[in-house]
Amino acid sequence: MKNNSGRSSLSIAMVLVGVLILAAFGILIGMQAGNMTRQTAIEAELAEKKQYEEALAAAEREQAMKEAEEAAKAAAASQTPTPTPIPADKDMTAQELAAAAEAIKGVGTAGTSTVFAYADAQKNAGISLSLDTQPAEEAAAASAEGQVTPTPTPVPSRIVCLDPGHQAEEMTDTEPNGPGSSEMKQMVTSGAYGEYSGKNEYEIVLEIGLKLRDILVSRGYTVVMTRETDDVSISNVERAQMATTANADVFVRLHCNDVEEGEVAGVLCYGPASDNPYLTQDLILKSQELCELLRDNQCAVTGQKALNNLYQNDMTGINWATMPVSIVEMGFMSNETEDLLMASEEGQNQIAEGLANGIDAFFAG
Repeated sequence: MKNNSGRSSLSIAMVLVGVLILAAFGILIGMQAGNMTRQTAIEAELAEKKQYEEALAAAEREQAMKEAEEAAKAAAASQTPTPTPIPADKDMTAQELAAAAEAIKGVGTAGTSTVFAYADAQKNAGISLSLDTQPAEEAAAASAEGQVTPTPTPVPSRIVCLDPGHQAEEMTDTEPNGPGSSEMKQMVTSGAYGEYSGKNEYEIVLEIGLKLRDILVSRGYTVVMTRETDDVSISNVERAQMATTANADVFVRLHCNDVEEGEVAGVLCYGPASDNPYLTQDLILKSQELCELLRDNQCAVTGQKALNNLYQNDMTGINWATMPVSIVEMGFMSNETEDLLMASEEGQNQIAEGLANGIDAFFAG
């Protein structure tokens, strides 16, 4: 009985020890799990805090950049000068105009318009916009005497040579088609005749030529006429040489067209072909441009039809030219409407205005 009792006590003790061990293991596992949970929570909290701090820093940087940009704009605006209006009774010299332009530099389109407005206001008021070329000492002395007299610098005038084609008497002798050419052409032909107007081509082209001359002179051009009367004897080569002698910037030759078909009408120009052996490539291109502008601008004023220009190498007056050259066929005398248009006072004024506009456009290009 004693032995059994002792074994039972031992067994109970061992069971208790096992229970205690299991309990200890359970406590350890629980503690570890708790630690892991707390660690995960801490890491999540740290990550969220870092994300928040980064977002906050980005927002602060963006705000700082905006403030810096606004400060820069405010500083630029505070340094932008305000143009001072120019009194309406004041003459502006070139130096003063330059100073005014400098004062509004950076203001933009509005400022530029202000400078032009100053100039326009003076022009409309009849006040001169002078270019003062006096030396500083002379200007100071004159100012001290109360007698400042600006000396305007003249703008070089463009020289236009107008050649009203043909003449009262044709010239049947021949001359070279171009410099050094063995091909010979008649010096001057008789030209066309208008059955409806009863006028000769040489009469109409001179009448239009004189009107065109007056318009160009009124626009500031210097005009040289190869003839101002019908009773002359000037060959095509001589006409081109007259333009060269005058140092003309362009050579515009005025003609009228004529064909058998009376319904044909319109405006076209003759110019040098692209392979013209007598003119430089630059002169050829400029001559072709002149042809386009003369034709288009005449048609824009008169309402005539624009025909295809003809570029060829058999026109003596073109081949001997040393400046941009064009032969303008202003209309067909074989067409009743155009014959009467070119012979009328109103029609001639319109044609002259259109050709003057074409010359303006050429020099503006």
